[in-house]
Amino acid sequence: MNWISRRIERASWTGFLVWFAVLLSFSIWAFNMDSPWTRALEAAGGILPETKPGIPAIEPVRSLNAMGADKSDYILWQALDIPYAVMNFFFASLGMALGLKALRLEKSLLRFFLLLPAVYVGCEVIENTLVASFASGLLAPGESIVLIQQLATTLKFASGIPALLLALIAVFVGFALNLFRAVKFPW
Repeated sequence: MNWISRRIERASWTGFLVWFAVLLSFSIWAFNMDSPWTRALEAAGGILPETKPGIPAIEPVRSLNAMGADKSDYILWQALDIPYAVMNFFFASLGMALGLKALRLEKSLLRFFLLLPAVYVGCEVIENTLVASFASGLLAPGESIVLIQQLATTLKFASGIPALLLALIAVFVGFALNLFRAVKFPW
């Protein structure tokens, strides 16, 4: 797990802030403006397979049927969602790494929390590949393959949400500790 040590060693506040700005800008566009995501979500009646963790094998079929014949926005979103996952990876891993550095816990077992963002990205790639294949008609959404997709979706949530929360906590703690260390107290 040498890449974990390198991720922690190379983590910088500048890098974190750059990835935060990129992620925030993309998120504002994708989730709050007219984008492939918002159009696909509206076409599907507010529920898409990647928003439904759990193992309901019917979910992709229900969402894709609700979209009707034009699934182009949904397929486009699946391609755009991979860079979004990478943005989340850098945001979360840099945030956690900065917290570990500030707490001087670079060598502790806590460093293995940096695996969460990597698991998230891997699950996102599997999920997006499968739902895009279902939507394009390249792959029939049979029960076995849908269960794999739904498992990837569930693991995506199980790794991604804790990764982002840990990153935010680590950034707050890291910033506070660095600020505390920078201030010269008279006593």
